[in-house]
Amino acid sequence: MMKSAVQVLTIFTLVFSANAFAQKKAGAKHPVTPTPAQAPAPVQQSYYADFDWELQTMNTGGGISSFKAGGETNTVIEAGAAVTKVIRSNIQAGVEANFYNQSGGGGSSYFQILGIGVYNFDNNLKDSFYAKGGLGMLNVINDKFKNESKIGFMVGAGKRILLMDKVAYTPEGRLIIVDGGTRFQILALNFSLFY
Repeated sequence: MMKSAVQVLTIFTLVFSANAFAQKKAGAKHPVTPTPAQAPAPVQQSYYADFDWELQTMNTGGGISSFKAGGETNTVIEAGAAVTKVIRSNIQAGVEANFYNQSGGGGSSYFQILGIGVYNFDNNLKDSFYAKGGLGMLNVINDKFKNESKIGFMVGAGKRILLMDKVAYTPEGRLIIVDGGTRFQILALNFSLFY
């Protein structure tokens, strides 16, 4: 029995020695399991924005017009813009405001303001798909056909298409929910200025 145990031990020794010799001759290295300190860092996507602020024209809303209706002169002043700041590599935060005033003929006016956040999906923020959300005071027309401000929220998505170094075409679609009503907007003539 002792003789067979020695034979088995000799065979194992020869096999392991031959294997070690073959690996050394072939230049193979033993696999090393990295310790947590040596483990490679996870790959992070880098986002590129060579601007801090973005000014969005909000469907090119803005202007003054004057017209006669029913024998009265009416003047309409309308303006809308959003400004956001890059606060993290792919996240922006800011404010969006709209103003409308019509004088003459039982004029009306309203002011809307939203706090907004923007999440950019692509590496280059100037040419990126994005999602937008906001919460604030929005205009509704009440039962007496007068403007009234109510709390509402907005979700939307868009795409920046770079036209020049500091200008992008920014079409956007959005869903607005305010006072139990739902609105869907397509802002087809949106432009962004980067600074």
